[in-house]
Amino acid sequence: MALAEGVDYKTLSAMLGHYSVAFTLDTYAHVTDDMIHDAATKVSSVMKNKI
Repeated sequence: MALAEGVDYKTLSAMLGHYSVAFTLDTYAHVTDDMIHDAATKVSSVMKNKI
């Protein structure tokens, strides 16, 4: 939830006491439906501008 709210991943990793940022991301970073929708919208916009 913190990552989804924009908390920096390196800061979050340090706050949680993890040995690496990769561990934090592997453990807590999940793709949500909202993230997929936002990415699709951005890609669509870029593609429309390239045509």
